[in-house]
Amino acid sequence: MEHSYRDYTLRRAVAEELPALPEVERLAAEQFHHSPHPFAAGLPVQSLEQLREHHQRGDVWVAVAKDGTVAAFTICKPLDGAVFIVEADVHPGHARRGLGAALFELIARWARAEGYPALLLTTFGDVAWNAPYYERLGFRILRDDEQGPGLRAIREAETRFGLPPESRVSMKRVLDSER
Repeated sequence: MEHSYRDYTLRRAVAEELPALPEVERLAAEQFHHSPHPFAAGLPVQSLEQLREHHQRGDVWVAVAKDGTVAAFTICKPLDGAVFIVEADVHPGHARRGLGAALFELIARWARAEGYPALLLTTFGDVAWNAPYYERLGFRILRDDEQGPGLRAIREAETRFGLPPESRVSMKRVLDSER
């Protein structure tokens, strides 16, 4: 599944693109310096080994500029009968062009075609480019009793990793109809 968006090509990543992704993630995280959670700017990024594992399953999607550079990427995986967004990052040099939303739409179309009813993610509830942004993309914050065992396990792992649970939320976007 491939899609053109402005001057970018959105598609599944190829193996040769994987080494560029940790730097995109690191640069994207720098915006956390100006957030309620500045420590998040220094969190570890996806390792090349982790990226290769995701790639082997077909879980890595990219937005590639005309010159072949990776401008944005998203990692997703099946979880609790839906598709969980593991990571989503846009290189600052390509930010504010709708690439993140375009990648989410591509993944939503793919997930819908594969029979998945929803997209899931976890994020900061108190950071403007996190939960409020995802709400604009059609996600809603889930109550604790709406979270499946996989999502609860991810939230528990985030807490063990040091992310403040009071600032984290789980979100869902239902895919029952075309947007």
